[in-house]
Amino acid sequence: MKKKNYALIPIIAIAFIIIISIYKKTKESTEENYIRKTIIISDTILNITAQTSEKKMNNLTDLITNEINRIDNIINPYNQKSEIAIVNKKSLEGIKEIEISKELSRIFETGLKYSRLNPSFDITVRGLIELWGFGIKENQTVPTAKEIGEALENIDYSKLNIITNEDKIFLKLKKNLTFDFGAYGKGYIITKLIEIFKSENIENFLIDYGGDTYANGVNRKGEAWVIAIRNPIENLEENSEKFLALIKSTNYAIVTSGDYERYFTENGTNYHHIIDAKTGYPSYNSISATIVHTNSEEADALSTIAFLMGTNFFTNENFKYKEAYILTPENELFIVTNNDF
Repeated sequence: MKKKNYALIPIIAIAFIIIISIYKKTKESTEENYIRKTIIISDTILNITAQTSEKKMNNLTDLITNEINRIDNIINPYNQKSEIAIVNKKSLEGIKEIEISKELSRIFETGLKYSRLNPSFDITVRGLIELWGFGIKENQTVPTAKEIGEALENIDYSKLNIITNEDKIFLKLKKNLTFDFGAYGKGYIITKLIEIFKSENIENFLIDYGGDTYANGVNRKGEAWVIAIRNPIENLEENSEKFLALIKSTNYAIVTSGDYERYFTENGTNYHHIIDAKTGYPSYNSISATIVHTNSEEADALSTIAFLMGTNFFTNENFKYKEAYILTPENELFIVTNNDF
């Protein structure tokens, strides 16, 4: 008597379907397309768009998260275990010679360069930021003139030197200085993220890290990326434009500093977080300042300086950039383009 294998065809069919399904998933994970991911890290939203595969994007996300966490452990003064928080603590304890890493030294050099060009931008401004309570919401308040005067006594970048001794790097301090890289820290992080994209052979990508952007290559249409500069007064005036400008960008950083994102109101006055290190008070020379530059760290620092200086920024030939957009308190937009940059 012959046996019949009734289950043979269904089993083969199921196996065939599973193979097709696995193949499709594998193909989808390795096919390149423009993929967008959002990561919330260090209290900041990071949006990345890249022409890559799902598999590579997942790996890229891990690399980026690890890198941001690594840098956070160097430059975040609110992270008590970070290198800069430890430096600040030692300085306040009166230690005048503090060993630092090569990377932190490199970050200090950028800050010192721009502090020399405009002392209103001073990397020793940390004491004032703490005094005003920025970064600690519940403590935001307007300090007294006496408190500001006392804080200003320990703000002076010229009292800092960086020295190298037997392959070790030290900060030499003449005062109890404390440091903050908030004026260009996000820009520095973006420079390190760009290195990751390039090490992964990704040519077309867009980084938006808390509003600081860098566009590389082209978008999904094969054209330059289009970056919008927000109009901070769009809700205050009828018929006002939604954007100050739309910038076509390929291989440029676009960074804005403004008075409208981190501020508190006391007695009807808005006090924002961009403090003039010379006066001890927020600067009101601009509403926003945007810099277009090939380097995101430089763009970040320059956007802060442009905000502090207002349109006087355009008169200083030491500042190098592709484009600058400054919105004045009178709601006038000034634009300068350097074609030779």
